[in-house]
Amino acid sequence: MNTATKQMQTWEQHYQDVIELYVLADQLVATAAHSQVEDPETQLDVVGMLAETIGSSADILSEEFIVLCEGKPSRKRASKKRVEDALRHAYAALGEYALAARGLSSKARGITDSIVKKIKRQLELVITAFVDFISLSLDRIMPKHDVEELKQRQAKIALMLHQMSLEPRA
Repeated sequence: MNTATKQMQTWEQHYQDVIELYVLADQLVATAAHSQVEDPETQLDVVGMLAETIGSSADILSEEFIVLCEGKPSRKRASKKRVEDALRHAYAALGEYALAARGLSSKARGITDSIVKKIKRQLELVITAFVDFISLSLDRIMPKHDVEELKQRQAKIALMLHQMSLEPRA
């Protein structure tokens, strides 16, 4: 297998990682809709906002991933901004979900929290995919504790952040 074929397979897998965000957002809503909890409408409101944001972020991320794969240098700066904005919105929605979920029963939270964790892990895979193309400012995308968790789970990110810390500031 040649290098170009390997690269295409890697990009296809990364693109599927982005697309998986749609699947998880749908799964989140479906799980909440079919759960047997005391206040299903409130639960749907809480997860609906998160699912909507994840879906709209996935729209932008999938578009920008394709643009970056096409290698258009003139679009790189615009892509970086759009990717960081989409990821920031996704992480903000996760934070809002965490706050809103406090008002749900423990049963309702238990039903959806496992999918929310999957969404968070999937976002980490997406970030890892994008660092092949652009240098992301993780501190502007997510809370510090999420950056630390990401570094622990993704060696590629830890290496990138370490290299950035060694670069002289301009």
